[in-house]
Amino acid sequence: MKDATAGFQAEGYTAHTGGADLAYFDLDAEARILSRNAVAQQFLNANPHYVTYITYNGAEVFTVTPIQPFLQALKSACDRFHPVSTVLSPVRNTDDPFLQINVLPFHAGVARVVLFWSNPKISVEEATYPKLTARERAVLELAASGLRRDRIAHKLNISLPTVDMHSRNLRRKLSAMTTVEAVAVAVKMRLLEGYVFYKVEPHRTE
Repeated sequence: MKDATAGFQAEGYTAHTGGADLAYFDLDAEARILSRNAVAQQFLNANPHYVTYITYNGAEVFTVTPIQPFLQALKSACDRFHPVSTVLSPVRNTDDPFLQINVLPFHAGVARVVLFWSNPKISVEEATYPKLTARERAVLELAASGLRRDRIAHKLNISLPTVDMHSRNLRRKLSAMTTVEAVAVAVKMRLLEGYVFYKVEPHRTE
């Protein structure tokens, strides 16, 4: 794989090296976020304007400015036959927190975007233990108790789309692909300690 950095210098980026907090996202060719690590979630918590939500399917799209060199780098990394890695960094001083962006082929159709950024105001604890709303916690508790989404909706007196919205938020904040995985992550983080779970009655058939 070759380094395509030079082709992006005219767009406002050049190669850069240096230490910083390391975050990564796995993106498809359209910049939709497939997964992220805890530091990446920390970055989004501090800079929510770098993600756009697609209403009709709940997808999250990661974007940076200038957008064209980033999308070109993403497209090159996602190429199924001749993937190319790219290193991007601001040429001039900007308000962006980025020190460097590495766009790397991960596997077919997926790129790993590694961010080097600096924000000393946010602690590692905030990255490891994301802030959940009261409703998100309620959905998480009920999901951990084994309730299906329809039972969660009934228990909380909310609609199924609202349950799905909170579940998406939980998966995003806990860097999980499924709600079951989100529950497992929450247990590991001890986010569910001290909560009383609802008893799940066995399903009976007549």
